Amino acid sequence: MVGMSACGGGGENAYDTLPLITVATQPPELTTTTTLPEAVEYYTIQQGDTLYGIAQSFGITLDDLIAFNGITDPDAIEAGQRLKVPPVGASIPPASTTTVAQTTTP
Repeated sequence: MVGMSACGGGGENAYDTLPLITVATQPPELTTTTTLPEAVEYYTIQQGDTLYGIAQSFGITLDDLIAFNGITDPDAIEAGQRLKVPPVGASIPPASTTTVAQTTTP
C-alpha cells in the first residue's frame, strides 16, 4: 500500500496539505479604575466672616484652609475675597516658604 495521507491520496504528507491550526487567545479583560480628585469649591468671603468660621462650615481645619490658599496673614482677609476650599480629607501640601539669604559686604 502506498502511503496515504489524511486528506486524500497522492502521497503527500499531511503537514504539507493541511492549513496550520491557530488558536486565537484573547487577553484577559482588564478593568481600570480612575479616581478623580474631588472638585475644588470656592467661597467668597462675606462681611463678618472669619477663616475659622469658614473652615468649620466646610468641615475642614483652619490650618488646611490657610495652607490650601497660601494665606500668609490670616488677619488680612477681606469681604469679596475668593477662597479655594479643599475637599474634606484632601491631602494638603504644606505651604511653601521662601528663604532669602542675606549677604554682607565687608
